[in-house]
Amino acid sequence: MGVTMQEIAYMCGVSRGTVDRVLNNRGKVKPETEERIRATAESMGYRFHVSSQSLSVGRRQLKIGVLVNAAGHEYYSNILSGILSALEELYIYDITGISKISSGLDVDQQLHQLDELMAQGISALAITPANDSRIVEKLTRITNDGIPVTVVSTPINDFQPFSYVGSDHYCSGRIAGGFARQIVPLGSEVAIMIGSLKMVGHERRIEGFMDALQSKGGDYRLLTPVQSFDDDVISYKVISNLVSRHPNIRLIFFAAGGYSGGYQALDDAGLLGKIKVIAYDAVEPNIVQLKKGNVSAVFDQHPTKQGKHAIKQLSEYLLNHRIPEKRINYEPTEILLDESFYVPVSEAEQK
Repeated sequence: MGVTMQEIAYMCGVSRGTVDRVLNNRGKVKPETEERIRATAESMGYRFHVSSQSLSVGRRQLKIGVLVNAAGHEYYSNILSGILSALEELYIYDITGISKISSGLDVDQQLHQLDELMAQGISALAITPANDSRIVEKLTRITNDGIPVTVVSTPINDFQPFSYVGSDHYCSGRIAGGFARQIVPLGSEVAIMIGSLKMVGHERRIEGFMDALQSKGGDYRLLTPVQSFDDDVISYKVISNLVSRHPNIRLIFFAAGGYSGGYQALDDAGLLGKIKVIAYDAVEPNIVQLKKGNVSAVFDQHPTKQGKHAIKQLSEYLLNHRIPEKRINYEPTEILLDESFYVPVSEAEQK
């Protein structure tokens, strides 16, 4: 078997797309990078050939539609970043991306944006959908038109996508619940702040958290979850009210957005750093509080990887008619502690 572009990319520490641009004289690569790639390709004995598949791709432009709930939301913005990064490498295959950004999982807005994407002739769709019957109906029609739909991060009921890429929300909740058991004693009062109980992923995460916390003889006082709707103003109000009504809370699980408002409420109540806190996701407000010691653990769902993975699956299908080996694809949940950001003194000095 001959040397592949992927192997050359690995040896040079660049993307496969960069190698392709150099070896096909497509330009837009730094001279020193181009020189390194050509030298590596020659030393490895690479021989370029044009495949019939590559020739056929050029006959028409393929468009991947993207609809992500990224307006004012860092987690979903990271998903979008991964999607755009993956799309950038596909232009050499004449695949382009058409991106739409929704806000707050607004159903009417998403329906309108889906119509716009369809009118522009998309060949595939990556979406973080609102969990609504009208969205399900629209996505079902799109699928029936032969357009593969990959759902990213936010599962919805009653729709069978081409593939799902994201977190296993129930298991991720169990991970958080298992961690909580390690840091607060039996009998403790535990509170949960969720984004919206109308979101399937959030429901499953809370279910997993509760199941894990109460397993193995667990005897905790679980308060009714409060909803922040990923809004800092709302989260400030609900957390302020929560700690006022329940002065014996030992742990708060921030299971979704509105983090800054929640931390400000705890700070104003003199409880930041005194009440145990664990949180999803690896976004700036959580990482800042983790490093300060005010949060015990942050659970990272790797949203950027989710975005890249979704586009890879869709592009493999469009280019090679390759069906994903698994319809459901979970990214692992990573537990981040303050020590996850430890930098040796010697490295710190170099910076």
